Amino acid sequence: MAKTNKKKGHTVLSVIGIFFLTLIIVTAVILIRNGRRGAEDQVAMVKTDEELIGEHFYIKRDGKEDIDINFYIPESAEKTPVVINLHGGAFIAGDADTLDTQSDRISKEWNAAVVTVNYKLAKNGISIQYAVDEVVDTVKYFKEHAGEYNIDPEKIVILGYSAGGYHAMASTLELRKQGIDVAAQVICYGFIKEVVDTYYAMTDEQRKTTAPALFILADHDPISDGSLKYEEALRENGVITDIKKYDGSMHGFIEENNPEYEKLHSKASKSPEQEIMARDAEAYIGDWIKMICSNE
Repeated sequence: MAKTNKKKGHTVLSVIGIFFLTLIIVTAVILIRNGRRGAEDQVAMVKTDEELIGEHFYIKRDGKEDIDINFYIPESAEKTPVVINLHGGAFIAGDADTLDTQSDRISKEWNAAVVTVNYKLAKNGISIQYAVDEVVDTVKYFKEHAGEYNIDPEKIVILGYSAGGYHAMASTLELRKQGIDVAAQVICYGFIKEVVDTYYAMTDEQRKTTAPALFILADHDPISDGSLKYEEALRENGVITDIKKYDGSMHGFIEENNPEYEKLHSKASKSPEQEIMARDAEAYIGDWIKMICSNE
């Protein structure tokens, strides 16, 4: 009898072992497949200069690597506002070219120049702060060259999605610390990271004079909800804030419903329903920016 029980014990252990081995193999296969898809998508995001709607060029910097940007400007006799439009991608993925169609569209609809920054991704030893500095230097460049591009240097808005939302917040604060103003910051389901701590480390005057902020939130999204800690901090210091939440929307719903995503692997946030909300969000952002800039 004892031997029989021992055999049964070995059989149970064998079954459990096989189950966990299978689970490990399946998990490894999924990770490898997703890694390949991610690498394929990253390559597919990039457009040639001939395919690109916007004007592609590099901002020169002394002692630093050039900044890779795409530029969109409407036909206008008057000086236009400038929107710095920052892609997401969890800091380690994404490309400015995925915002190409959208940037061209909102430039015309908002009557604003739009700049997408192909900031350095946080991998291969490159820090997240490096990308923040690129955005800061991009703002400085367009302030210094406003006359060349027929833009209003006092009406620069920094807009970002997810990781790009973090870059929008962090660069706005860095510019404020340097005594440089932007007209507004727009955070779409932005990743908060250490932004609140950075904000409270600033002087009282810097905190109170930080740019107004619009928060676009996805539904049931912890990243969106986390950004409200920054909204609360700004509001408590007298900074103008606004919040717009889209019920039923998913993280990434604005930029991932651009045509550029059609050639990438499926995204849950890409659908006709999500696209309707994405276009509504763009209209809301555009109207909010016009309101803020008209009060400047």
